[in-house]
This record gives sequence, C-alpha cells and structure tokens, in this order.
Amino acid sequence: MNYLTPILAVYALWLFFLAVMNLKRAADAGALSRPAYVLGVPILLIGYSLDVCVNVSIGTVFFLELPNEWTVTARLTRLKNHDAGWRGIVAAWVCINLLDKFDPSGCHCAEG
Repeated sequence: MNYLTPILAVYALWLFFLAVMNLKRAADAGALSRPAYVLGVPILLIGYSLDVCVNVSIGTVFFLELPNEWTVTARLTRLKNHDAGWRGIVAAWVCINLLDKFDPSGCHCAEG
C-alpha cells in the first residue's frame, strides 16, 4: 500500500457522503424519483461499506485508537463531544468544515 491509498479512500468516502446527502435532500423535499432511488441505493450501500472500512483501518491509525463504533461519523461525533484533546479538536474541524455544511440538517455530527 502506498501513501496515496488512504488519502484516496478518505476522499472517496467524502464523495459518497456528498452523494448520499444530496439524495437525502431530494428525498426530504419529496423530489426523489423512483429511478433516482433505485440508482441511489448502491451508492448508499457502497458508501456505508467504505465508511466502515475507513473507520476500522484508516481511522484507527489516524486517531491512534481502536474504534468503539462502526462509522467515521459516529467516531467523529463521540470525539467532538467527549474528547477535549487533539482528537476532539480534529473531529470538530472535520465535522464543521467537511460534513455539517452538506448535511440537510446542518449538523451531521450531532449526538442523538
């Protein structure tokens, strides 16, 4: 594995996140057609699988801890809200700059 592989995996995960959030936005507005839904399901499934893989592998190395949850979002949410150290600072930065603004709710890393 070269040094570019983890960067590309994280970037691909973010692209899947953007696609799924756009589908969610359309679904929430009642504008998601049946064909778009059918084409969107594989995006959701592949994105979720990638999310779990990135969290277990890259997330473990990056945050220097074993995961307590399945997805990157769940890990970021926990760290942002319960870790006052560098992990929490990094998690908050990722949530604010890369996730929250693209979630239709405006807050992707909320507990609840």
